[in-house]
Amino acid sequence: MMQRLFLLFVALCLFLLSAEAQKGFAAIVDSKTYAACKAAIDAYESLLESEGFATEIMARTWDEPDAIREVLFDKYVNYGLEGAIFIGDIPIPMIRDAQHLTSAFKMDQERFPFRDSSVPSDRFYDDFDLRFDYLRQDESDSLLHYYSLRADSPQFIKSDIYTGRLKPTQEGEEGYRQIRDYFTKLLQERTRENPLDVITAYTGEGSFSNSMTAWRDQGFLMKEHFPVAFNDKNSVKFLFFAMYPFMKEMVTEELRCPEMDLMLFHEHGTPDRQYLTSMPYSKGAGDYKEAATRLFRQSLQRIKNEEEREQRVHEWIHHYRIDSVWFEDALTLEQNEKDSLEDLRTGIVLEDVPMIAPNARMVIFDACYNGDFREQRYIAGEYIFAEGTTSVSFGNSVNVLQDKSSTDLLGMLGLGFRVGEWAREINILESHIFGDPTFRFSGDDAMHVDLNTANIEYWLTLYEEEEHPDLKGLALRRLFHLEYVNLPELLVNAYHTSPFHAVRLQVFHLLQHYKGGDFARMIEESIYDPYEFIRRKSVFSMGRIGDDRFIPSIASIYLNDYLDERVHFNSIFTFDLVDTEMLETEVKKQLEENRSYPDKETVWDEFKTRIDSRKRIAAMADAVANKEKPLKERLSAARMLRNYTYHHNVPDYLAVIADPSEEDSLRIALAEALGWFTLSSHRDSIVTSFQEVAANPGTPEKVKDELLKSIARINVYTR
Repeated sequence: MMQRLFLLFVALCLFLLSAEAQKGFAAIVDSKTYAACKAAIDAYESLLESEGFATEIMARTWDEPDAIREVLFDKYVNYGLEGAIFIGDIPIPMIRDAQHLTSAFKMDQERFPFRDSSVPSDRFYDDFDLRFDYLRQDESDSLLHYYSLRADSPQFIKSDIYTGRLKPTQEGEEGYRQIRDYFTKLLQERTRENPLDVITAYTGEGSFSNSMTAWRDQGFLMKEHFPVAFNDKNSVKFLFFAMYPFMKEMVTEELRCPEMDLMLFHEHGTPDRQYLTSMPYSKGAGDYKEAATRLFRQSLQRIKNEEEREQRVHEWIHHYRIDSVWFEDALTLEQNEKDSLEDLRTGIVLEDVPMIAPNARMVIFDACYNGDFREQRYIAGEYIFAEGTTSVSFGNSVNVLQDKSSTDLLGMLGLGFRVGEWAREINILESHIFGDPTFRFSGDDAMHVDLNTANIEYWLTLYEEEEHPDLKGLALRRLFHLEYVNLPELLVNAYHTSPFHAVRLQVFHLLQHYKGGDFARMIEESIYDPYEFIRRKSVFSMGRIGDDRFIPSIASIYLNDYLDERVHFNSIFTFDLVDTEMLETEVKKQLEENRSYPDKETVWDEFKTRIDSRKRIAAMADAVANKEKPLKERLSAARMLRNYTYHHNVPDYLAVIADPSEEDSLRIALAEALGWFTLSSHRDSIVTSFQEVAANPGTPEKVKDELLKSIARINVYTR
């Protein structure tokens, strides 16, 4: 009897261990797509089950996102759901009132249509803590459903599962064929062991202010992410838009390379285009003349009125002292066709992608709108559905910040983590996986890391013992989410002792969320960090804090770091966010002591021009508290504060919000804008005042909701 009980106990333990080891995965597919692609989707299910996933295909008519979210949440709570893929025509949540969860998107929701001013985001599906109010379905596109982020929702993203989209770019049978062909190539690619060791990174014109130091430093960071790839001189390439007049041909060759594992684009984009270069890089007088005539032609083509066009040509001839030969044949059909063909050489458009047939297994679009899957056709989708071996892409559904860290923890991919496991750590509202989120490159390190443990000691040990900087960074992020009480001290020590750019960058990201002076003290040092991106963001953060203690540092960066274009730009950005008179005095003092400038008067005049320009911009924000100004002008000034955190005017802004005689629309807009003052030296007074106004029984409910939302946003940065 005892032996039988023992055997039953052992069997139960083995069953529980097996259940724990098995990971849940859901394929959410609409009924018509499943009927047309059943064999392909079933084969994908079999592949995942062979890798240890408990996979469930859920095919039905999905009318609204809430039903999908409920199913996923149930699977997450009860069956250990790790991830999901949305196949076919799956409802798209369009998120409103959550622009602070994006990197840059700030479109006026009152002035612009719902479709344009909302963010397509699957964070609705993969972050179960976020709370939304359903607004309505789109009138012309039944897939789009609008939601408002609630005031009682968390005001930050921490995805519980990972998700991927497989939304065809063609309709009907052609779309079904795309899905079938995708799974055919995916399953073939998944049968082979393939380490991530062939990489190309491309930086397009206009990215990072065309800064060569920013372009150069990504090489150092990528070597930390993927050290194995740097063992061969041909395995990693860093391309820059100015290397050739047209870079499209070279980029196409890289995409077609059979061995290509990862292609990373830093560029500007739209749903239907990647902007690689702009005007061809010119060398010599002939090229410069051709470039100038091209600019003239482009300007003339935009002018539809013939009389106005002739007037403009007349003005140019006299202003630039040129003759009419410059404008001969400018608007002929032949010339327009030639210009159009040349324009196509400056970027990759939708129609190019099937002809390119990209082989890069993963493509990352650090660009605006390349992943805008509310559109029928979109760049990130065309890549995965084209012939070739591209299996997964990662892109953004709206515009993104240039100064966004786009490769955080990217080395996880080279260690064998699944694309979804990496993306879950770094998600923003607009970022999305297109294709198979379980895709992985070969590597054994991921097998030894327990991503599901909440044991603080485990992550402390991993941080201390692992050598790869992205495993150290992952450990720091997990300790942050587990609210490890001694993390600020650990972060400060990590910044001062770590030789890795990637680790110090994670310190920068995390330390700013804590009260106390650790972050402010760190950025006084990190403006001189070896990694340009940390320098860039440190200067920017000085403006977001607005403490006048930073004025000597800002003046020094402005006068001495002009070759770091993006760092220098951010120093100018801070001019009107600190005391401008003190800044002028400090710049004059440092300039007088500077021995590098032969013409100090010119330097001073240029500085004065810039700071006076910033003062004029700042003066526009004064309209917020001026009751004599029209409401429209005051609202516009309030919305400015989302980009320009004028700390010294905070008492005036708080007075407007506390005044019940002010228009509710203005109080709401101002309360929302002050939610961007997350690092401000005045943030404590903002929270205190907001709490008092929100507690007042006479405060309208909509005003109260916005106040509570902004309080929660600021509290994310005041641990």
